[in-house]
Amino acid sequence: MTKHFYTLKKLPLFAAISAVILIAGIVLFALFGFSYDAGAGKSFSVTYDAVVTIADGGDRVEEVCEDTFSSLGIRYEKKTEAAPDIDNNSLSETGDYTVSYLFSEETSAEKLSEAKETVASALAGEFEGADVYIVVRTQEAAHSFAEPAWRGAVALLVAVIVVLVYIGFRFGWGRALTGLCLTVHDVLLTLALLAITRIPVAFASPLLFAAAAAVISLLLWMVQCMKMRETFKDPAFRTMDAEEAVNECGRSSYKTVLYVAAALAVVFIVLGAVAVAGTRAFFLPLLLPLAVGAYSSLVLGPTLYLSMKKMDDRSNAKKGRYVGKKKAEKAEE
Repeated sequence: MTKHFYTLKKLPLFAAISAVILIAGIVLFALFGFSYDAGAGKSFSVTYDAVVTIADGGDRVEEVCEDTFSSLGIRYEKKTEAAPDIDNNSLSETGDYTVSYLFSEETSAEKLSEAKETVASALAGEFEGADVYIVVRTQEAAHSFAEPAWRGAVALLVAVIVVLVYIGFRFGWGRALTGLCLTVHDVLLTLALLAITRIPVAFASPLLFAAAAAVISLLLWMVQCMKMRETFKDPAFRTMDAEEAVNECGRSSYKTVLYVAAALAVVFIVLGAVAVAGTRAFFLPLLLPLAVGAYSSLVLGPTLYLSMKKMDDRSNAKKGRYVGKKKAEKAEE
C-alpha cells in the first residue's frame, strides 16, 4: 500500500466500481432473476444391486431407462448417479447403486408410472436374480428450504445488530456507522454478483447469503477496528493528521484481515467438500460474500472512515482547547 492509498479523493472511484456492479446486477435480475437450482419436480430413481454391477450392467440400466423415456415422449432435465449405499449398522458399502432422473413438474405421472413398469420388466428379463428397485416421487426440495433459510437469515441479522452495537460502544460510533454502511453495501453487492455470476442457488438462498454477507462484512471490519484501536494508542499517531494515521494503520492491518479471510475461505471450502450435495450448494457460494467483505474491509471501509475520523479529530481538538481554557481559569483563581 502507498502512503496515500486511503484518501477521500479515491472514494468516488470506489463508489463508481460498486455502482457499476450494482446496476449490472439489477439489470440481470430484472431480466432473468437469480439462477435457481430449484430441485422441484418428479424424480425417477433406479437402485440395483451387485448382480447388475458384476455383470457391468450399469450402462445398460441407464440405456433401458432413457430408451423407455424416449418411447413415451417424456424428457428428463437432469441425471445423477449416487455412490454405493452405506449400511447403517456395519458402515460398509452394500453394493447397491442408484441412478436418478429429474423431470419437470408438468411431466405426466401416468407416463412415469408406465415407464416404471416397462423398465422393471426389461431389467428383470436381462438381469435374472438381481434386485432392482424403482421409485417415482414428486419432490419440492426448493420450497422446503425456504422456512429454515428465513430463520437462519433472521438469526444472522440479529447478530449483525448486536455486532454493530458492540462496535459502537467498543470502538466508537464513527466506526459503527462505517460498519453499517459497509454492511448495506456488501449485502447489495453480494446479491448483484449472484445475479451476474448466475451461481445456482436454492429457493430463499439469496436471503441467507445476504445475511451471511452482513455478518462476514462486520466480522472483517471489526478486525480492522481492533487493529485501529491498538495502533492509535501509539503516541506517535497523535501528531498525525487523519489521512496519515489511517494509511499507517492500513499498512499494519491488511495482513491480519487477509489471514482471517483466508481462514474463513478454507473453512468454507473444506465444509463444502465434505458436505452432502445440498449443503455443498450453500457453503461454496459463501466465498462470494467473503470476497466482497474482504474488499470492503481493506479498501472501501478505511476510505469511508477517513472522513469520520477527520470530524472526530476536529471535535477532540475543540474539547482539548475547552478543557485547557477551564484549567487556565482555575489556575488564575
